[in-house]
Amino acid sequence: MDRPAPAPAFKRKIFYLPGYDPRGARYYHALLAEEARKEEGLRLSRRGRAGCNVAWTLAREDGAVSGAHEFLVWDDIVRATWAKHPPALLWQGIRTYWHLCRHLDWQLARRWPRAGWKTLFLPGVLYIALPVVFALGLWGLLGRGWLALPVALALGWALAMELQKRLHSLWLLRFVIFSTIVARQEAPGLEERLDCFAERIATALEEDWDEVLLIAHSAGTILSVMVMARLLARRGGAMPDHFALVTLGSVVQLIACRGDAAWFGAVLDTVAAGNFRWLDIASVTDGACVPLVAPCLGRAREAPEGLVQITPRWFVYCDPARYARRRRDKYQTHFDYLRRLDRASPVDYLALVASGRRIGQSIAAFEAQRHA
Repeated sequence: MDRPAPAPAFKRKIFYLPGYDPRGARYYHALLAEEARKEEGLRLSRRGRAGCNVAWTLAREDGAVSGAHEFLVWDDIVRATWAKHPPALLWQGIRTYWHLCRHLDWQLARRWPRAGWKTLFLPGVLYIALPVVFALGLWGLLGRGWLALPVALALGWALAMELQKRLHSLWLLRFVIFSTIVARQEAPGLEERLDCFAERIATALEEDWDEVLLIAHSAGTILSVMVMARLLARRGGAMPDHFALVTLGSVVQLIACRGDAAWFGAVLDTVAAGNFRWLDIASVTDGACVPLVAPCLGRAREAPEGLVQITPRWFVYCDPARYARRRRDKYQTHFDYLRRLDRASPVDYLALVASGRRIGQSIAAFEAQRHA
């Protein structure tokens, strides 16, 4: 008696768009390798080249699922705009917050949750104001003499820098600075790189994939909106059914609510009118995002019909004591979108890229667990 033919492998193409991070593909490949070890039967390949990007595969050993990952490279642009020395970072920080206070649409920003305000303003407070506060306090303790002033300034700066290292706020400050660079369209080579990303995704849409995902994290969510506008313009405003955008820890509002980025409004209008599936995952415990706010806030249409916004509910998938410790580290929390915690979630990163479920099925499974 003939055996039935095995079911064909589920073939998924994943385009991963990282945040404002100079570490590049090597770091993210290593992170995925660490995650893949949490589930038996997954095999991760070595890194290779895919045009201007970096590629690898994550497949199941039984052949049921095959995922071709393409890491969209822009860390060279990050390094080109990354302030390396404290004086330069201080000057750029002052300029950035001056522009923010002048051009932020405060009426729209009032609709942000508290986490969004912390994301935007806490880095500036810690880097610009905190050293002054520490220095004044130490100057008072040292007797307020003129000779004590430079000592107080030096000690205040050192104390503030140590605190910021522990809070990873220098990285967040650099990202806020970069958001102003993008708003002013001053990022070198960014437009050409986004054209390249859109071209790679457009090519994949014509190939034989069961699902194509564009997954963007952190500052990459801003760039993903710009890529989507390009793709929608190519395809007459509609994406195929097997495509989805996934945004993790979105910060789109840092550009969307700025009066000096009027050009971005046209991008948002194109995206809001588009016909495509969009899963937006963000947590209010994440100290580096603007969570669960309409991506096109303030526009005539604030979101496309295909948008689904959820919180990852990490507290359900993590041991309570360990979760209480984890959420105090805002830097690590911001990267938990890319990790599997103590229990698998239908929408954790590993489930999205390595399961045999389509994105709609993953959302349905997550909602079923939430209501169980």
